[in-house]
Amino acid sequence: MNSILNNPYRTVGLLVGATAKEQTKQISRLKKYIEAEQDPQDDFSFPALGNLHRTLDSIEEAASKLNLDNDKINAALFWFWNGNPITDEAAFEALKSGDIEAAYEIWDKLITKTDEEGKRFWKPVTEKNYSAFHNCSVLNIIRSSGNLHNAIVASLYFLESDLVNKFISSVADETNKANKKELQLIFLNQLHSDLEANKKASLPKFLETLNKQEFVAKQDFMKGFVQKPIEQIEHKIETTKNKRKASKANGAKAGQELYTATANDLTQLKSIVGATDLKYTSISDKVANEILQCSIDYFNDSQEKDSSSDYAETAMKLAKQAETLAVGKLTKDRVKDSIETLSEMKDRELSQAIDILKSVKDAYETNKAKINAEVLSMPLGYNQTINWSKVDQMIEKSLDWDKVVELILKVIPLKNIEKIKNTNNPAQINEYKTLTDFVLSKLSYSQINKVKYICYWKEVSPMMASAKNIATQKSKDACYVATMAYGSYDHPQVLELRKFRDEILAKTLAGRLFIKTYYFISPKLVMLLKDQKRVNTFIRKYLNQFIKFIK
Repeated sequence: MNSILNNPYRTVGLLVGATAKEQTKQISRLKKYIEAEQDPQDDFSFPALGNLHRTLDSIEEAASKLNLDNDKINAALFWFWNGNPITDEAAFEALKSGDIEAAYEIWDKLITKTDEEGKRFWKPVTEKNYSAFHNCSVLNIIRSSGNLHNAIVASLYFLESDLVNKFISSVADETNKANKKELQLIFLNQLHSDLEANKKASLPKFLETLNKQEFVAKQDFMKGFVQKPIEQIEHKIETTKNKRKASKANGAKAGQELYTATANDLTQLKSIVGATDLKYTSISDKVANEILQCSIDYFNDSQEKDSSSDYAETAMKLAKQAETLAVGKLTKDRVKDSIETLSEMKDRELSQAIDILKSVKDAYETNKAKINAEVLSMPLGYNQTINWSKVDQMIEKSLDWDKVVELILKVIPLKNIEKIKNTNNPAQINEYKTLTDFVLSKLSYSQINKVKYICYWKEVSPMMASAKNIATQKSKDACYVATMAYGSYDHPQVLELRKFRDEILAKTLAGRLFIKTYYFISPKLVMLLKDQKRVNTFIRKYLNQFIKFIK
């Protein structure tokens, strides 16, 4: 620390409390050494604390700072004082010999005690140890293994005690009116200045330590640390607001920059005044509201421009950052509402896709149930049977699948698939996949080719086209043999055969050739065999065995 390493008392090699006569004699002695180009010996500069290069100019400058009482007091607060010769002089001898830790132990034992559990406590400030509090604080600030917290506490204990008057009288004459508050402010302001200059030092820990102590200058000293960060934060909010209004497209970037730029100031303010103080809660809410507005403006602008980026995710991240800063109820509620809205909008493309596909399936299932109910309620004459193939055709034709395809193209355009694919909602994704498989199973070759992009997770084959639609392309009355044999397109055994077709046969050249041949022959076989009960029974028996085999 500069206040110690370049202290005027150190430069001239004297302890705090040295008389004017001692000072004059020491300065004269030092000048003679320097003029003779020799190193002064046996003074109180303590080389073990760090390098000290003395020149005639530096000695003159140091001497000038020890002429006025105020300057002497400022310097004395950061140098060693021989207030108790019995103990202090032993520590000074250790420092002269370079044994910094031995000196520290001498003073530390005078000001602290340890209980049976090893916990350290501060002793009361008395005439036997008051200089030890001061000297231990100075040494703790400068030594490599020093504890800044303990240094501050020890110094404030000393400066808060009535015995500090003895320190003042040893430094200045009787006319000096320095009091506890003034000494504490001088000490803390200088220490703060040194900490700011030392990049390795921790200013937040410094403020945290002060916030936990009680001393007469606390309110006056902390006042500056409260107002400064508030002013800095308000300036950053205004800068962000101007950026956002100038370009809503850059709102997310501006909001993120504000969040990062105000983090340290808010932490510092919170450590000083506390999390419930109005100064902190008010400015933190202001930051949260501006970050949230950046999120909202960015989202709305991206939506209006139909951006292809994942703007909802970016806006959500920013809103959640605002949530971490919101303190007041109004701000918290506003952030919460925005997050809920963004959550809904974030998966909007997937929700819309599910809604339209589900409406198609629901319409199909409704028509199917209605038609089946009507067919089953029809009276049958003697030896009459229901032609389920025709019933299936009625069900398939109950929806205009060309219009379904048009609707899918409109509601689920290709550009939405990337957003759907990247949605982090497994339940909705599974629902979407199930509905997509259902709808594609009802479409024809040409219809599937128009919308196959909605099935992004696998390669779509024309074989996914429903048996009913494929057969219909060959002949309006045609049908798969299996559907004819089991009486329903949705029969479980028919589903197993379709699964075998799509997952096994369709993946090989020979399999696809077989499927093509089957599609060519099956409509004619159905026309010949559809009313042959014995033949259908035989076909079912054979297919049952085949299905057991493929399972």
